[in-house]
Amino acid sequence: MKKNLKIVVWHFSGYRLDEIERKLSKDEDGEKNDLYFKLEDWLSKTENFVVTYFDEYYPENLKNVWNPPVVLFGKGKKSLLLKRSFSIVGARKASSYGRKVTCEFSKKLSNYFVIVSGMAMGIDSIAHNCAKETIAILGSGVDVCYPEKNRGIYERLILDGCVISEYLPWKSPRKEYFRERNRIIAGISEGTLIVEGKLKSGTMITARFALEFGKDVFCIPGNIYNENAQGPNYLIKNGAFLATGPDDILDYYILRGVLYDNC
Repeated sequence: MKKNLKIVVWHFSGYRLDEIERKLSKDEDGEKNDLYFKLEDWLSKTENFVVTYFDEYYPENLKNVWNPPVVLFGKGKKSLLLKRSFSIVGARKASSYGRKVTCEFSKKLSNYFVIVSGMAMGIDSIAHNCAKETIAILGSGVDVCYPEKNRGIYERLILDGCVISEYLPWKSPRKEYFRERNRIIAGISEGTLIVEGKLKSGTMITARFALEFGKDVFCIPGNIYNENAQGPNYLIKNGAFLATGPDDILDYYILRGVLYDNC
């Protein structure tokens, strides 16, 4: 724990990842400042944890993206970070079609993956609710439940799943945090399913991050007259995988050797 706290203090003091790595190689002592002691107290609570880039629990997929988070704060089951994951994201104002599709995919895929989403209203919430094991990436600190309407999901995740964030635990949500959060959703996962989303939306930001990181992007085709279908339909036209059932995704990963027929 002391090593991780030392890294956290260096990170929030402005040191880059390569600079922190050099400090660790020289076995330098970290400054035990107010932040150190505040986090030491925070970590005394059983459900709280911190994982750094150099930690065995740090998700391997995140190490392969540009600008990986140096630090991840979490609440819940840290062990889920070591499991294979898949993200499902979409519009806050989901259609009945989008809701039905999300639950069907989340239920089936969670037999093989930990389902990752952003705990927003709409598609994200349904993905969390219908999954067996699930991780929420927050646009706030992990002590802050946002939106408050999702308090039930948040509390269940702490008991049976996991919430993580790169921000200090007590930080309130900010607009720019959600964009940065989306890169973690895309980066931590084998692939991403886009259910619904406007052309200009957080959902599409996540899709762009996934494509930049070389991840697999799957999309649910939608009604051409539905504004929330514009995002996935556009991605399909431009080379994303069309998915009409969970088996489309599972078969793809079986063929690639990521999953096995008897998994």
